Amino acid sequence: MSVYSKSLSLFAIFLLSITAPLLTTNSQAQMVSDIEVLHTAVNPNNNKTYHLLSPGSWTESAVVARALDGFLTTIDDEDENQWVFDTFGSFDNQSRHLWIGLSDPDDEDDYRWHDGTPFHYRNWGVDQPSDSDTENFVHIAGTNMGNIMPGTWNDLTDDPQYFPVYGVVEVGDAVDYALRFDGQDDHVIIEDEIPELTNSISITALINTPDSTGIQFITMLGDYGWGLYINDGELAYSSQYSISQHPNSNRTISEDVWTEVTVEIQENIGGQFYIDGIPAGEISAEDALIPQGDFGSNDCYQSGEDCDELFFGKMGAGCDCNFYYGMIDYIVISNMEHTLTWEFLEGEGSFTDDSTEEFGGEIDGASWVMPDGTLVAQAIELFSDEEVYEISGQEGDQLLFFMEVEEYTRNLYLDVYFAYDDWDDWGEYNFDAYFAHDYIPNPWEYDDIREDNYDYMWVDYSWPDEGIMWMVIVPQTDIDDLTIYAYAEIADPPPSLDEMTELVNEIPVTSQKINPSRGAPDEDRVLHYYVNAAENLSSLTIETYGGTGNVDLAISSVTVPDPFNSFFGWEEPWFEDFDDVGVIGGFVDVDAKSDWSTGPGNDHQVALYDLSPGIYYVTAYTYGKANDFTIVASMAFEPDNIEPEDAIELMPGIPYGPISGYDGLSQYFKVNVPETVERLEIDLSDGFGEASIFVKLADSPSTTDYTHRSNSPGAGDKIGFNDPTPGTYYILVNTEMVFGDVIITASFTDRYVWQYDGTPIQLFNAEEVSGIDAPAGESMSFFAELTSPGEFLTIQTFGGSGDLTITATGNELVFGFEDLFDMLEEDDYMKGEGRQSTSSDFDSEPVTEVSYGEGTEQMITVDFPANGRFDITLTAVDDISDVTIVAVWSYAEFIDPVPEPVEIVDPVIEENCREIAESEMADNDRDGNGVLSADELRSVMINEARLDFAITDSNVDGEIEFAELLQVTCSCSNELTSTFEQLSPYDKEISIEKLSSQVYENKYNFFEIDSNSNRQISRSEIDILILLCETTFDAFDGDGDGVPDIDDAFPEDPDETKDTDGDGVGDNADLAPSVANDLIYSAGAILAIGLLAMLVLVARGSRRSEVVEDWDSDKQYNIAEQMLGMQESAVPNPATSVATSEAYDSVNNYPTNFANDIPFSDDSKLFEQLISQPQSPPEQLLGMIDVNGLETIEYPVGSG
Repeated sequence: MSVYSKSLSLFAIFLLSITAPLLTTNSQAQMVSDIEVLHTAVNPNNNKTYHLLSPGSWTESAVVARALDGFLTTIDDEDENQWVFDTFGSFDNQSRHLWIGLSDPDDEDDYRWHDGTPFHYRNWGVDQPSDSDTENFVHIAGTNMGNIMPGTWNDLTDDPQYFPVYGVVEVGDAVDYALRFDGQDDHVIIEDEIPELTNSISITALINTPDSTGIQFITMLGDYGWGLYINDGELAYSSQYSISQHPNSNRTISEDVWTEVTVEIQENIGGQFYIDGIPAGEISAEDALIPQGDFGSNDCYQSGEDCDELFFGKMGAGCDCNFYYGMIDYIVISNMEHTLTWEFLEGEGSFTDDSTEEFGGEIDGASWVMPDGTLVAQAIELFSDEEVYEISGQEGDQLLFFMEVEEYTRNLYLDVYFAYDDWDDWGEYNFDAYFAHDYIPNPWEYDDIREDNYDYMWVDYSWPDEGIMWMVIVPQTDIDDLTIYAYAEIADPPPSLDEMTELVNEIPVTSQKINPSRGAPDEDRVLHYYVNAAENLSSLTIETYGGTGNVDLAISSVTVPDPFNSFFGWEEPWFEDFDDVGVIGGFVDVDAKSDWSTGPGNDHQVALYDLSPGIYYVTAYTYGKANDFTIVASMAFEPDNIEPEDAIELMPGIPYGPISGYDGLSQYFKVNVPETVERLEIDLSDGFGEASIFVKLADSPSTTDYTHRSNSPGAGDKIGFNDPTPGTYYILVNTEMVFGDVIITASFTDRYVWQYDGTPIQLFNAEEVSGIDAPAGESMSFFAELTSPGEFLTIQTFGGSGDLTITATGNELVFGFEDLFDMLEEDDYMKGEGRQSTSSDFDSEPVTEVSYGEGTEQMITVDFPANGRFDITLTAVDDISDVTIVAVWSYAEFIDPVPEPVEIVDPVIEENCREIAESEMADNDRDGNGVLSADELRSVMINEARLDFAITDSNVDGEIEFAELLQVTCSCSNELTSTFEQLSPYDKEISIEKLSSQVYENKYNFFEIDSNSNRQISRSEIDILILLCETTFDAFDGDGDGVPDIDDAFPEDPDETKDTDGDGVGDNADLAPSVANDLIYSAGAILAIGLLAMLVLVARGSRRSEVVEDWDSDKQYNIAEQMLGMQESAVPNPATSVATSEAYDSVNNYPTNFANDIPFSDDSKLFEQLISQPQSPPEQLLGMIDVNGLETIEYPVGSG
């Protein structure tokens, strides 16, 4: 596809618009024919041909330019502008005004170049362009036009009558646009139904990709239809569902160059790949298929969609995947009957048409770019202290803005925001912004970025480089009414060198003084110096010392530092808290263009790093006086060992240095290690900043290719390992920031053996513990002790070999909005012209952090650690050897130590209701008579409430006994109230389990009031129970047996209430309630003696008996029970008094009818027999012997 045809198509619309007036009359056509070429020249900078035309209007000259196969010239930069002016502005010794291709006839200030190039470069004259609606065409001034200087631009009417203007034609094609796809989700979708391509198909595309890896679809039809794509650099054709079965080319495409790729298919016959017109692999007949995109994948089936769209930049409808990364200039799809061509001529908007305008595609995310990748967007210029407002755009648009940054610009601010009429719209809009210096940024190339800006964005740059600052805003939603405000603060240029003192390397300038009088102007409070650096420097350091008073120091690479105009009115007391502006968080900002050192005394130091030859400015200043101080400059020249072949050899044990470095500077060293060395150590010591060591045997290391490396914060790194292989070790010292005054030493030492006895090892700030060895699975304990809260705590392991994890447990500070408000309310906040309060109190909470990283390089970072101990556990995942651990922290200046946490004690019942009553009785019984009078009762407080005397005096005797006070104190409502308030002093919920575990005087069911079934009782739920509870406690029934104490013979024993026989034993426990127990015990003793005598007689009779009867065990058992009185005999009639007489067998010595007449019973039924009615009394019961010698039995017991 020729670019010329594309250019001609692009110009068609423009040609119609500008030539329509010319076609109306013959006279106008004749005027065009009168224009001729006066001169032709070739620009050596771009090798393009230019023609100078005779005078004519802008419109007439544009028509002639097209006839000459060109356009009115597009000025791309200052060099081209100067060349055009020099070549044609004074041609033939005649000053000429020159038409260029810039105009805005359709929309005021929407300037467009004749060939369609986006309007970026500009060179307007003073106060140009004008505000006139008729002056829409731009020329280069050939002579002075008032304050418009020759070579600058001015806008005119189309055909000015007061002087002639000569057109300048630039031969060439119209601008060529392309679409750029991000490889993530950008694509074009064509929903119009395209013709069905069968029998044959050809797909051609002009592409440029920076990365050809992976699968990247250029185009595909529908659901797994035909398509062309990149497969790891090769071309591939989509011939069926399975990607693995697709044919691939036998050559790969080049990256970052425009390449035409083609596939041609003859269905079921074969096909061919082409790369830049050269065959790149044949396609077999089996693979020469043309699927029509109707596979029926799951995604399409489940969605119910047709999935017949044509896609550019992604796989088809069946998968949101395999997106294309790069630019596409055109796509042509054809066969013998149809040709579909998309050349992407629009250059703007979210829609693109094919050449017939029948098959339009919606652009989803892809960006319009020039062939070199530059964004296609019309640029809007920003001016300091001016607003650009009412900016609108659609999602995905690229809105381009730029601002000229002047020399000596100290600060540049950009404020981008939406003007809302309705605050309900807040948060509706979102956009991303990209920034670059002297080139147009885009989402894939930029110097700075601000993403996800909702409603508002603020950007500021300190000492930005002179030139053009470009900004591209990409709306993530449709936006409306966006406003941009820009402001540039310009510093004064430096004074001439003869007004300043030169500082020469290492030569002190002594006896300096600043001694202004009271009320002296600012210029009397400063001394200016300069340093002329004739070659590249690693660093330039300026130092003041000695003398008296208070001098401060500053250095700048742009102009003289101005302490009295740089800080927006803040005075020295605020600024001294931020000494060393170039030092951020303890590290040096390498890119800083200035550095400041302030504070008491005259000892100060400032430095700049990575310097090019030039003049550097120094200011010594004071707010008071400074006398007899010395100032000196020190230059650190770029080292000689910045290449591996220039490595400096280190001698064992001999320090080398000092050395310094900055980001981008590599320094190489080496050391020769003989066979006898047991351990090699490489150590950086002293100095400041941040440095790292990389070591490799026999070859130079890099930051990605090394054998050993250090990873310790700061510039004090160290590497050590046992049994080094003999040979030459190369050492790289590198930094991503800056370091200085560092000493490097390589040492041979004795073998180091790690020993650990299980005792936790203390880590001190920035002090490494090295040589750690451990088998897999072993854990080691360390700890760090912080005496004050910190800004950060970092724990790192590195070096050696193996794999490990580290865990740290301690406390971190907790910040909340209330802390900020408390600080703002402090009386001394912001005193001293903005000085921060000297202390703030914060809470802390436990924190446990687990390391992240790979292998032995692990890290933990805790922000704002609290004071106290952090316990650290190092666990070997695999065997580890020669590992180093270090903890680094920085104390926070304005935060007081957090007090040691007080152990939270679970609330308990301090006083139950009885104890409360006892305490109140003792405290208020002032006369000690054991009762409370009405006056004394008024002092009694139960649950913060006074008692009613009438209610409390239940017996109405005019005084309150303890029982009466106890009855009220232990009522269910008072008991519940005191219990809940003691267990929950802040009215928080209490678990039912905890409430139920307490000892109460009353009975409660807490489950009944658990309304939300969360097994917790709230204050409101306990209040309900207080209202509904029933007091079961009776202070007048001490043992709770239902008998008042006054009537209870045993008021403290709930099991006894009577003592009928007066023997001190309750009736329930008394064997014979109506008989004194001493009589029972006497009778029992007599019976026991009788039984013993009977046993003796039985035993003797058994031995004398000639015939021994063999009793079975059951009978023996029953006779034993009989003898012990445990069997009952049947008594026909109950009687309260029974006389018994027994006859004994004289031969066998046991009572007659003992075995036969007395029925034996189970002793386990004894209790039932005793209480049964109207059964006769059991024989086992013992009676009383009356005066007549008869035994009497009271049965049932208590019957009298």
